[in-house]
Amino acid sequence: MKWKLIIFDCDGVLVDSEVIASRVLAEQVVKLGYPMSPSEAIHRFAGIQMAKAIEIVEEKLGQPVPADFESTFRDASFKAFKKELQPVRGVDKVLDKLNGDVCVASNGPRNKIELNLNLTGLAEYFGDNIFSAYELKVWKPDPEFYLRVAKTMQVQPGECVVIEDTHFGAAAAFHAGIRVLGYAAGLDRKREELAPFAHQTFDNMSDLFSILDIE
Repeated sequence: MKWKLIIFDCDGVLVDSEVIASRVLAEQVVKLGYPMSPSEAIHRFAGIQMAKAIEIVEEKLGQPVPADFESTFRDASFKAFKKELQPVRGVDKVLDKLNGDVCVASNGPRNKIELNLNLTGLAEYFGDNIFSAYELKVWKPDPEFYLRVAKTMQVQPGECVVIEDTHFGAAAAFHAGIRVLGYAAGLDRKREELAPFAHQTFDNMSDLFSILDIE
């Protein structure tokens, strides 16, 4: 089937941002007195709504975080992205070959999405087809997130395919009636988490050539 719309998650699918962001978030949490490691941060927070992440941090600390916690984290992570961020290996070659409509849909704020796409040279593939949960006012794993994306792009859910790397995003798409391709990047844990929701998992972006029947 030739899909009318291919929807890409951003973090971990288009750009290798999750390790960077998780390290920065762990550093911010440590400053508040909880010894969180980067590996714990990525396990707990990858793909999650920021407000939910803050709730978890506050539970661990036993007290509220400072009012500027999110803005401080964003500033620090953006600085790290500018120094370190790279595109996911091979995703540009896939995007080069896609002829139909594509968009990017993320739980992150628009300025983060745009920054990361520009830093990695991927912005040209999406134009204005960028969807942020902060603007949609609904976050993954709520299926309404992807239903709104499909409606705005004027396609039916069954005419879309979503590429996700976390179970939060995969669950949102699955329950919206959209075919889910789970990017597991060779990690057994990630594959296990994606399995209940992904119609198919894959390890390398080059696998999409055959999965999506890209010529």
